[in-house]
Amino acid sequence: MGSEKTISSNKQTFWLAFGRILALFFSMLIPLVLTRILNKDEYGFYSQFNTVIYFLSSVFSFGMFHNLFYFYPIAKEIEKKPIIIQTFLFLLLASLFSALVIFIPQLNSIFIGNDLLQSFKWTIFLLTIILVVTDIMTPLYIVKRDLNVSKWFPTVQIAVKVIFIFSLFAIVPSINSLVLAIVLSSILVLIIILVYINNTLRRLPKGPLFNTKMAKKQLIYNLPMLWASGFNSLSQKFDKIITISFLSASSYATYSIAFFGVPGIQQIYDSISQVAIVDMTKKFDLGDKKSALVIYKNMVVKTLSFSVPIIMIVAFFAQKIITILFTEKYRDATPLFQMYLISFVFVMLGAGIILRASDNTKYIKNALIYSSIITVPITYFLVKYYGIYGGMTGALISIILPKLYMIRKEVEIMDTGILNFLPWKKIALIFIVSSFCIIPLIVYNSFFKIESIFLAIILSIIYLLIVSYIEIRMNIFIMDRAAIDIILKKYLKI
Repeated sequence: MGSEKTISSNKQTFWLAFGRILALFFSMLIPLVLTRILNKDEYGFYSQFNTVIYFLSSVFSFGMFHNLFYFYPIAKEIEKKPIIIQTFLFLLLASLFSALVIFIPQLNSIFIGNDLLQSFKWTIFLLTIILVVTDIMTPLYIVKRDLNVSKWFPTVQIAVKVIFIFSLFAIVPSINSLVLAIVLSSILVLIIILVYINNTLRRLPKGPLFNTKMAKKQLIYNLPMLWASGFNSLSQKFDKIITISFLSASSYATYSIAFFGVPGIQQIYDSISQVAIVDMTKKFDLGDKKSALVIYKNMVVKTLSFSVPIIMIVAFFAQKIITILFTEKYRDATPLFQMYLISFVFVMLGAGIILRASDNTKYIKNALIYSSIITVPITYFLVKYYGIYGGMTGALISIILPKLYMIRKEVEIMDTGILNFLPWKKIALIFIVSSFCIIPLIVYNSFFKIESIFLAIILSIIYLLIVSYIEIRMNIFIMDRAAIDIILKKYLKI
């Protein structure tokens, strides 16, 4: 109990980010290697298979794990054991509903859109159950402020998958080997999680394993998330699901590469935002909206300070990045990749965090339902008539629209106006500094094409260092100057 309270938010954020970035290097190995050893049709199927299982697991978790972020930090010690057990059981029961989509012909023809995927229906069902149940792990070690697990679990989770995929494919190079590797690695990760849960429960005070009153509170809290999770996945991943039916496996391979994103950004954002939710929940529990808003504003500045310059430099060198990472076969993914980068700016605003921390998750549900009514039919027709570019356009609309609705509701909940809700001055400074510093690169490239990857890396590093230095001077960096000074004095003796 004590260690959970004394560990600072900054320290936990650091180790969460560290663990996830380390895991990112392992996860990057999979597409980097598979795009080289598989043809585009084979890699397209692998992407389709992953899309289906992660879509179904995100829908049929019904967001049940989110209640841990709210109830665990404010619960009495005697209540924590039932909260964990009941969350696990809710996830398990929720996952079984995926059978409705997988085995009813009218539905699986939509969500499992080709004959090859249909042949793996039972495998998809098993993986959906496993992936839904494993959703309990991340919120559990975050609310426990378990730094050791924050460091190693994200890496182990991905490393196990990488080892199984490469090992089995090396023995028998086939699609079946890839699927078997995903199944075996998922089972092993589940076993690790079950051991961790058991150890956690043993350290909590003896008491009832179930708490009916608390279970009802958890379900009431999760009820809006039940709808929100389903509509969120439907809205934001519908383009990827529906393109399975309209695109060839080869075209789908190109489309999937466009969503590669920017390594590190999402992991750092998740680490910052999840810790912020825990801290904001405590402030809302005390009725301190003012302090909660300060935490939110600081979070937005932190996320944008590192993400905006990275997004700009990645967009600038997008074609080089795609062809180097995935070979010339995937050059056609470059403009799609650049389009997708736009969505990260809106993600960094943390829409929905205040709603979750203040127990107003019903508005998340509303945002996703209302936006889905608009985005699903639009995306369907965009994909049908405009192919992969229509799919990407639909994906961007699906990401941005619900976030705008959530932010509007969060402004109302905080009893403020939009001008005071976001740190507009600091946001403007971040964009101005990032844009101004990239102008010399644009000018240089217009006269002397930057062909060398080594030169591109050096110029990117210089750009990010200059932007970071200016942001530090303006006090809009991800870390404040005082924290940086402490690090410099401690490790560099400056």
